[in-house]
Amino acid sequence: MKWLGNVALCWTVVLFCNLSDAKADSVYIDMQRTDQGHVGTPLGAIWAVDSWFLTLVTLDFKLSGVPEGSYEVLLYDSPECTGPGDVYNPYGDAPGQRIGDLLPEMVSENGDLTGIHGIKPPTLTADSHKLTVIEMRGHALILRSNETKQTLACGIVREGDWEEPR
Repeated sequence: MKWLGNVALCWTVVLFCNLSDAKADSVYIDMQRTDQGHVGTPLGAIWAVDSWFLTLVTLDFKLSGVPEGSYEVLLYDSPECTGPGDVYNPYGDAPGQRIGDLLPEMVSENGDLTGIHGIKPPTLTADSHKLTVIEMRGHALILRSNETKQTLACGIVREGDWEEPR
């Protein structure tokens, strides 16, 4: 039975060493309206943070002044709100399966989009590519109407270091 204790100790050391090397990132994405008549109107921020437990990005929405409706959240190729290019798709996947297809539907309630949402890959398996905040940096995050397919708001995922909660 002593060997069982030694095995447990070895695994504890291995897990501790691996977790101590883990890197996480965090950034606030300030969202502004881009639709006609409202360009530049701030809606609030989305806090993107790597979940150390799930190794997935988590998005914490705190947006207000959002027109009633259903929206999708997309990550685009470039860091531009005017002409951001295509949805981020480094693997050439079909729409709905692209890494940049973050959330297919969010519904505003009383003008608010709030809540915490974990972003998982379209097909979640052990070897699926999992989006990180570091990978999101340098791209535009778009809030697009599911009804009209028009962009309502955009924010740039800034380059830089970890941002503390605000």
